[in-house]
Amino acid sequence: MPPREDSLDRELAWLHDFTPATRASAEALPSLQGERLLVVCHLDLKMVPYFEALLTAGAEVRACAANPATTRDEVAEHLGSLGVDVPARKDDPAGRHAAHLRAAVAAGPTLLSEMGANASVSTGGRLETVRGGLEATGTGISRLGSLDLAYPVFDWDSVPIKQGLHNRHLVGLMAANTFLNVTGLSLYGRTVLVVGYGPVGRGLADAARSFGAAVEVCDPDPAARLAAAHLGFPTPTLEAGLPRADALFTATGRDGAVSAEALASCKNGVFLANLGHTAGELPVEELRRRVVDMPRPHIERCEVDGKTLYLLAGGAMFNLAAGPGDPYDTFDLVTALMIEATGFLATEGTGYPPGIHPLPKRVWDHAARRYVREG
Repeated sequence: MPPREDSLDRELAWLHDFTPATRASAEALPSLQGERLLVVCHLDLKMVPYFEALLTAGAEVRACAANPATTRDEVAEHLGSLGVDVPARKDDPAGRHAAHLRAAVAAGPTLLSEMGANASVSTGGRLETVRGGLEATGTGISRLGSLDLAYPVFDWDSVPIKQGLHNRHLVGLMAANTFLNVTGLSLYGRTVLVVGYGPVGRGLADAARSFGAAVEVCDPDPAARLAAAHLGFPTPTLEAGLPRADALFTATGRDGAVSAEALASCKNGVFLANLGHTAGELPVEELRRRVVDMPRPHIERCEVDGKTLYLLAGGAMFNLAAGPGDPYDTFDLVTALMIEATGFLATEGTGYPPGIHPLPKRVWDHAARRYVREG
């Protein structure tokens, strides 16, 4: 078997071959000399080209994990060899994970690029050295909404080309594919309950149906339930849907989507997975107290009130913690968008007033044009 470094180099070369929009955006990135970037993200292979672009543009870069469960040690080590300060490792305990973030914040970043807003939340949005930030997730935008920000933050989660491709289609498709790979089982004939019918939940519902599942949708928003019903999905309450579900996927972007008390209503043998940014959508602590064994990687068998429940990927983001996430060629658009947004932030965005702002259309148009090879 080849050394891990050689395998990573070959995989990165393959990734680079299929990400032309990222290359084009990186080549157009303005100088970042003098900037200190703190990037809080999933430390996955697909993020390497983003860090490469920042370093080539002259930035000093520190990285923290958005979620320890999605960190790839070989990626963290590779980034360190490039010059990124990245102490995070897979499954870091909570105390160590928090300490890494505190150290990165103490280094005085000038720009933030985040998935989940951890750095901003940990400092109350008032870190004096920060001139501006980017936020990639709906969870992060929701968290930022409660802060009195001292700097502008640009929401690129809501950009239509991200919502319409990555959020709406790819997360759900790859989650369904990951279910097959992790469990060794199909979704055919199983009842799948999708909790949360935003873009990610819609994609998962469509993918699960195409994989042969009978899909039901639970969402507190009547407009979301109406949209699901128009596509033929039953829309029960959580209490009514749980006893029928063979597999449950949360995609709400909020903690507590399924309570510990709700576990008593679950069907024997149900699979529980989360597609949201944090593991808090499922009652992970309660489930972890009931683990009896681990029959396969990424599957924990839990015994609750005489029933067997299977927790997938520890409640972390299932498609990325237990699977590959987006395919390289489609994530090319996301990485290009991140690079374009970073260039805008450094050159223009820091002049905006404090608060949350949409990413201007002309910025994400650059990424879209590069992706369709128009410039």
